Amino acid sequence: MVNLNRPVLSLILIAMFLAGAARAASLKEPAQTPVIAAGVKTGDIVLDGDLNEPVWRSAPVIMLTQQNPHPGAPTPFTTTVRILRGRRHLYFGIICTDPDPAKIAVHTLQRDGDQSNDDNVMIVLDTFDQHKLAYVFQVNAGGAMADGLISPGYFNGNSNTPTVDYSWNGYWTAAVRRTRTGWTAEIRIDTQSLQFNNRHAVWGFNISRYVPRKQLTLVWSGINLNASVTNLQWEGALTGIQGLSQGNGLEFDPYAVTEYSDTKHDTAGWTGFDLKYNITPELAGLFTYHTDFSEAQANSQQINGSPYPQTIPETRAFFLDGANIFTFSHNLRQNFIPFYSRSIGIINGQTVPLNEGVKLLGHTDGWTLGLLDTQMAGTSVSNATNLFAGRASYNLNSQWRVGTLVTHGDPTGRGSNTLTAFDSTWSTSTLGGDKNLNLSAWAARSSGSDLPTGTPNGYGFDAEYPNNLWYADFNYNFYGNALNPALGFIQRPGTKQTSADITYQPRPGANSDLSWVRQFFFNANWYYVTGLDNRVQSNDWSFTPIQFTSQTGWTVQYRVQPSYEVLASPYPILPSVTFPAGAYHFTTNHVQFSTPPSNPLVFSTSGEFGGLYNGHYHDVVPQLSWATPGGHFNSSVAAGAIWLYTPGGNGVLRFAQMSLGYSFTPNLTLSTLTQYNNISHNTSENAILQWNIQPDRIFYLVWSHGLTLNPNLLQGTQTITGNTVVVKLVWGMY
Repeated sequence: MVNLNRPVLSLILIAMFLAGAARAASLKEPAQTPVIAAGVKTGDIVLDGDLNEPVWRSAPVIMLTQQNPHPGAPTPFTTTVRILRGRRHLYFGIICTDPDPAKIAVHTLQRDGDQSNDDNVMIVLDTFDQHKLAYVFQVNAGGAMADGLISPGYFNGNSNTPTVDYSWNGYWTAAVRRTRTGWTAEIRIDTQSLQFNNRHAVWGFNISRYVPRKQLTLVWSGINLNASVTNLQWEGALTGIQGLSQGNGLEFDPYAVTEYSDTKHDTAGWTGFDLKYNITPELAGLFTYHTDFSEAQANSQQINGSPYPQTIPETRAFFLDGANIFTFSHNLRQNFIPFYSRSIGIINGQTVPLNEGVKLLGHTDGWTLGLLDTQMAGTSVSNATNLFAGRASYNLNSQWRVGTLVTHGDPTGRGSNTLTAFDSTWSTSTLGGDKNLNLSAWAARSSGSDLPTGTPNGYGFDAEYPNNLWYADFNYNFYGNALNPALGFIQRPGTKQTSADITYQPRPGANSDLSWVRQFFFNANWYYVTGLDNRVQSNDWSFTPIQFTSQTGWTVQYRVQPSYEVLASPYPILPSVTFPAGAYHFTTNHVQFSTPPSNPLVFSTSGEFGGLYNGHYHDVVPQLSWATPGGHFNSSVAAGAIWLYTPGGNGVLRFAQMSLGYSFTPNLTLSTLTQYNNISHNTSENAILQWNIQPDRIFYLVWSHGLTLNPNLLQGTQTITGNTVVVKLVWGMY
């Protein structure tokens, strides 16, 4: 039994009260949820982007409506969507009219490439109709495919747009065709890679189209500036999908790897496999043997002047399947992650082999379950050990979710460690009829050997109002100095943290002298941190008096940040610069500018200047991106320098990063990343040739030189390897 103290229980009761009070408040009735029934595929469909098969003519049709910038207004970008289902596939036929097809934007053909500035369509499937978790399938006008997961985590900055994790990969195919009147797309989604309720014949569903040169979004459900296609509170309903099958429910993905390393002067080879069995459409079991992560992308170098550790996104496939199930609470961002999968398999920058791993992922009757157990091999930095993480959550209704998360194990294998955590999140999109509101609370406790002295408890709550005209958020968190999740991430244990954020986001009228501006963003932010002794450690403010996006996509921002920071110990930010321990007042300024991102050639630059602890600094980081018409070749070059001047010495950090990509087809792509900095005095390269033979059959050729495992240039030394060549083949069968 977890012994939660009185403040923790109080916060849980507060969260339940707030949710109940908000729910009982006089909320206007929401707009009627749109419903579409999928038609039955009665004939063959050739996936070529041309909707000329007779079966498409009898398919149910929906029309998309302008959602942004003028909800409900007519637009020449007419978009029709047809939906069919087979025995184990969903089919979408989409016709996108464009009055000037020559201006259609495509910047990438790479799988899971950044399509945020491309003409694209996005399909969102909430297969359990719970308004909490969903699959995303996105295709741009060049045929590039991107897929991911939506989880009830934090929203994307000061906006009403939940973040999509594009690391997950499903089984699906898409084909597009350019026409004289725009472009068309055919999409086939294999339900083999989905989990769904086979007894409840209703899925949450939405679909959008984005036209970047107009910053125009069309959607099916949620015709409101406060809505977004990824906010599941605004989804519609898809019916007619009863009887969908997952086939035999078995997926077997063996792989073979050959690796050459010039540092070891040796060639090694090994095999392994991933096995997935859908026990039912709602419950899946996964097993991995000799897990290999050689196809994971290299970590891009980062620059963060904070002395506190930063998180790194997960890129390893085994941990990505069902990753949204393990998402905890709301708006904790990177301050506290109870289960941080990057803590498994990497210790002090050194890779630790994962011998076996088991996962159980399930959804049923409002419950969501995720269990992960891994057996790690012993190395020079760790003992062989078993690591476990479990997450269960329950949807009391479509708005209120409660859950628990437990982790057990120490990645080094030299002690015991257990974390138990609880969370509650309530979300609505009908406050006042059409406004979003999110309320959440959490509590956690550590136990085990070798815990620091002090309280092992943590708790917090958050209230967020993420809407178009106003964004507001208030957040409080308490992290005990013995809250020590060995399989998690906590940035500043032993602190109390309070933050408040408010942004006014007006849109000038069409008859205004400022009608050339799409939207302004006036922001104020406060971040306050004390120790458990109530002594101030951080008291930081941020004001943005100037930020706007023009109607054509130009962006300008100026931000000023007065800060009070206490360094408890000396901070060596560069080899030649160390800030002494002490208390400091300083102010920094930030300027950013960017040309329209929908253009083939995009230039942006950012610069900072002002104080930093007992010194001052300035930096400039220009970036140039270019994509050929059609998106076959894309490139990005960024270079910059930070100059530091302090009473104890001066220093400069120089860095450069270049990424190049060439897609022969959307299924065959070569991508490269080259990085340099004057701290490691090395150039690192990473190149990946990826051939998607079929959705479950992939060939990789990977070359790495001087690979950087610790991406933050201002935090510790860089871990560098020599030349490594890896050949990997995954040959799935199902």
